[in-house]
Amino acid sequence: MPRVALLILAGFLAASPALSQSQALPPGVSSYAPATETPLPSWEARLGIAPANPGGRESGLLNFNGEVMTPRIIPLNDRIASAFVPRFHLGSSINFNGTRYAYAGATWTVDLSKNVFVEASFGAAVNDGKTGPVVPENRLVVGCDTGTRGAAALGVRLSDRWSLIATLEQFGTTGCSDKDKPRGPANFGARLGYTF
Repeated sequence: MPRVALLILAGFLAASPALSQSQALPPGVSSYAPATETPLPSWEARLGIAPANPGGRESGLLNFNGEVMTPRIIPLNDRIASAFVPRFHLGSSINFNGTRYAYAGATWTVDLSKNVFVEASFGAAVNDGKTGPVVPENRLVVGCDTGTRGAAALGVRLSDRWSLIATLEQFGTTGCSDKDKPRGPANFGARLGYTF
């Protein structure tokens, strides 16, 4: 009996290429079409929450974050090559009693697997933090209202539309005076992303 099953299976395997070649292709479809297609450009919106500056001034506050990301400027179907092509982002981080900021820049995404990815972001940012000679004890000494924002993220794709991203971001005080050791906020939190 096992020999008969193996012979039947071998017959099906031998016949399947011939059957697939004998079937007519739909109109307008070439038999030489590539196995994969270039991914369609897609926008992404992300909303999240993060504890503000854990362990430092303004800790204990919650930051609410919103971000919009553009498609890659050149869509590629090779995951290694596409890691070098950035997407651009525009976002804001707000809270009710601490430093708020808006930012824009570029994000590079590297797919570790089909569902797991890492990101690195860098760009410019503006904030409404406290500057000047007198800064309350519970507020960050940011030094100036402009700077940079860098971020690192680890994400998981929950479906073809939704993703969950853990993010560490830092507002840099590049170009500010070193007086009073200015320091921008650092936030660690989670975001939910939706691709549309």
